[in-house]
Amino acid sequence: MGGDNPILRHWQTELQIFSKNFSLLQQQISEDAVHDLRVAIKKLRSYFKLYVTLSEKEFDKTLFASTAELFSLLGKQRNIEITRKSLLSLAHVKRESLSPVLIYLQLIQDQVGEYCRRSIRHYKKEELVELTTRLENGLESFSPEEILDGTRKLIASSMVNVKDHLNHFEEESHLVRKDLKDIFYRAKIFGNENLFPKEKLKTIDKILDHLGNIQDHEMMVKNLKAFRKTILSKRVDEYGFIKEIEDKAKKRKKDLLRKANEMTAKLADS
Repeated sequence: MGGDNPILRHWQTELQIFSKNFSLLQQQISEDAVHDLRVAIKKLRSYFKLYVTLSEKEFDKTLFASTAELFSLLGKQRNIEITRKSLLSLAHVKRESLSPVLIYLQLIQDQVGEYCRRSIRHYKKEELVELTTRLENGLESFSPEEILDGTRKLIASSMVNVKDHLNHFEEESHLVRKDLKDIFYRAKIFGNENLFPKEKLKTIDKILDHLGNIQDHEMMVKNLKAFRKTILSKRVDEYGFIKEIEDKAKKRKKDLLRKANEMTAKLADS
């Protein structure tokens, strides 16, 4: 059945990617494994929600409970790692000037890492096995034409959501990102020009890059502000130094928001 059904075929591909990176994380938490496993979870969740919508059922979040916990904790690990890497990439800043905040971030990352390892140890592997069974049994009742037509309607509905979010893009950019990811993942299942043109998918991919960078800059600002407010006094030199880096990150985020907004508006109008 998996070889005949495009949703199941992609589901099983992402299951393999999940399994491979989960095994790697059981040995050691690494940046690449965290990223690849989280992307696999995003796709699995999108594919299952597609099936649920086709079946006209309600999405039960408890079915993904253990996987969602793992996804969330690894996301916190990733956000701190991205902030550390972003700080180290600042060419105009001397490494020793960053030492206090890097130590602060490392301590937090170590704590998050402990929770990640615990979540990995306690992860319920049977959760995705059960979801696979539900998917296999549920999709048997749909013809390829019904799946394609249902996916087309769902993509159109997601584009309507994207248009609605344009009026409050800055506040709702995370929702735009979520909808565009679903469109991207679901359209790629079929590779059908009639479902969603390749040029538009390329545009979505670029917008998602901008939105991902916006998220990284937002987390950088939050992490730096937490360090500044929790550790520093306004009278110490480091306070103004960290505030300056925050302000530059905010400006970069604003520029990225503007670009993403413009590109999304053009996509919605095309």
